[in-house]
Amino acid sequence: MCRQTSLGDLYGYLLKRPKSSSQLDQIHAQIIVSGLHQDNSLIMKLIISLMACGKQMIASLIFNQVEYPNVLWTSMIRGYSCYGHFRESILLYARMRHQHLCPNNFSFPFVLKSCAGLKALSEGEQIHADVVKLGFVSDVFVQTSVLDMYVKCSRIETAKQVFDGMTVKNVVSWTAIIAGYCRHGFLDMAQELFHDMPVRNVVTWNALIDGLAQFGDIERARWYFDHMPEKNTVSWTIMIGGYSRAGDVANARLLFDKMIDKEVVAWTVMISCYVQNGKPGEAIKLFHEMLRTNIMVDEVIMLALISAATQLGSLNVCAWIENCISECGFGSDIRILNAVVNMYVQCGNIEKAFNAFKKIPKKDVISYNSMITGYAHHGDANCALSLFSMMIDAKIQPNSITFTGILTACAHRGLVDEGRRYFHLMRDLGSIVPKMEHYACMVDLLGRAGFIDEAHNLISSMPIRPEASIWGALLGACKIHGNLELAESIAQKLFEIEPENPGNYAILANMYVERKMWDAATRVRMMMKRRGVCKTPGSSWAEVSQLFDFGCQIRI
Repeated sequence: MCRQTSLGDLYGYLLKRPKSSSQLDQIHAQIIVSGLHQDNSLIMKLIISLMACGKQMIASLIFNQVEYPNVLWTSMIRGYSCYGHFRESILLYARMRHQHLCPNNFSFPFVLKSCAGLKALSEGEQIHADVVKLGFVSDVFVQTSVLDMYVKCSRIETAKQVFDGMTVKNVVSWTAIIAGYCRHGFLDMAQELFHDMPVRNVVTWNALIDGLAQFGDIERARWYFDHMPEKNTVSWTIMIGGYSRAGDVANARLLFDKMIDKEVVAWTVMISCYVQNGKPGEAIKLFHEMLRTNIMVDEVIMLALISAATQLGSLNVCAWIENCISECGFGSDIRILNAVVNMYVQCGNIEKAFNAFKKIPKKDVISYNSMITGYAHHGDANCALSLFSMMIDAKIQPNSITFTGILTACAHRGLVDEGRRYFHLMRDLGSIVPKMEHYACMVDLLGRAGFIDEAHNLISSMPIRPEASIWGALLGACKIHGNLELAESIAQKLFEIEPENPGNYAILANMYVERKMWDAATRVRMMMKRRGVCKTPGSSWAEVSQLFDFGCQIRI
């Protein structure tokens, strides 16, 4: 017994320290060999460590093998919740209640957090009923969790009722309800509660300032920011982000420069501010400054830099960014590698995009979609279709974006038979219901190729109401192939859907002029005048005007 106790203490000590997955397996094996696999205290530490390593399935198996789990229920519920396995957390709570076991004040906050994460209001209400029934209504931490659950599930009135009914309120409770009002745009109510609050901390101030900044009230946000008794990094980054959303780059940079201890998140927000406001050169310049501070680069900053390089369109900058990615240790990060492929596509260098694509060790649907779409927009249908075949061979499930790229490629090259086949393949292979963009591609493809009636029938069979762009594509096809009768019908629809678009009037008038139907062309022009539609400069309307004027002279 003494030997088991000492071993249990040893394993417990080892589990407190960070361990790799393989080391945890070894400790688990030793626990079994030592006969300690029913020691709840030790197994609880093992489960928490396994959860932290992402091995929740093994943790679940170990839990199920314990004869009398007792406190382990809460540990499992907590582990699932803390590591994002919200559904499993709720299901385990339900299983515990089904076995007539009572949760404790540590169980409720984590399962309620899971309900909030999934916006599972019905389950949250049932757990709230348990809170009341089992006598936890006076527990401030449990009640705050209930309140927060209702806030996250967009039931702010119910959250306020819970808050008002709390016999004891702490700073966390006040902050939760204030943050809830801010989240849903009730800024005046949030301010009123803020001023009623007996004691505030920096988190409360940040919650109010963030709410004001998120909803564009940057002046009030700045007033509260300036009057904060103490500020932390979050306070500064909230205000910088608020100025960024408001397009006020100058004030964002002034605040950034005033910060004394700039952490990576502050640099990220400021770099993203430049990118989001169309100043990619400044973003890259600031990144150079950051590198001199020896702050570790994170994934978010790299993605922002890739966006900056895409905006600049400079292949030299793109190459430099790609080199930074390698040097900073992101050479196997799938999100960043996919962004690099898209960067080169957007910058117009499909060859470099494909080279970056080849470097991705484990490609996903986004990897293939970026290249397929890139080839489609560069008019290389053969490469797009070839990549699609590679994707299927790699057992990667295509999605609606994949088929948009494929159908676009077919449309650009006039591959009618292939387009028809891939359009029907969507349901057979990907179980994807065609969206507006897929119908638009098919109408464009069929219309350009002269299959006007088939394109029109396809629109008529759509289960969703066609947008103006689809009718516009068919109108353009009618113009190309001289189908005036159908063009008149489509134009009337477009005049109703988008009466202020001059292009539709121009196409129909052009068709009338080409057939020397001067009266009809005049009616179109007069309709534009009555509706106050302005002509936009463009070759199609210039052509109409010239022909129309020439026709009038002939008639005189």
